[in-house]
Amino acid sequence: SSGINAEYGDLNKNKKVAAPAKKAAAPAKQPPKLQLVGKKWSCEYQSGVQDIVIEAQVSQSLYVYKCDNSVITVKGKINSITLDNCKKCGIIVDSLVASMDIVNSQSVKLQVNDKAPIVNIDKTDGCQVFVQRATGLDTEFVTAKSSEVNICLVEENGEYNESFVAEQFLTKFVDGKFVTELYEVVG
Repeated sequence: SSGINAEYGDLNKNKKVAAPAKKAAAPAKQPPKLQLVGKKWSCEYQSGVQDIVIEAQVSQSLYVYKCDNSVITVKGKINSITLDNCKKCGIIVDSLVASMDIVNSQSVKLQVNDKAPIVNIDKTDGCQVFVQRATGLDTEFVTAKSSEVNICLVEENGEYNESFVAEQFLTKFVDGKFVTELYEVVG
């Protein structure tokens, strides 16, 4: 026999009913933090702060964690930025040497005023990225387990064209192997 039951056994066999879970206490609210330690900036637990400004150096990195409804502006060239577990946040950055990583976040915006070689978006729902036509055409975008990702190409006059990143794919067996392609809904 083959299939799931052959590999894992009968999935319903020996099934136990779990007791109702106890409601966990809300985690204690952490104090906001904005500091530079060595070459790493940390911006954590900011809420409703729209005017955070970091004067960056090319050897530094920035880690933004659990911020909500906040905007962080990074002036100058910075090595890398990670936005982790943030909601309704914006990052405005002049230039990146390496990468911009957005993970486990919701409803975030990124504006790159000059260059960003690569933007990684992982486990994020709602992400709008603005890149300049003059400098952003070489930016590579890598997405995984994310939805509602849009890339906006900004013209010199400030107008922009928005393109979505595909979320649906179709995989089928063709010529002896599985092939995956974009799935486009026509209607």
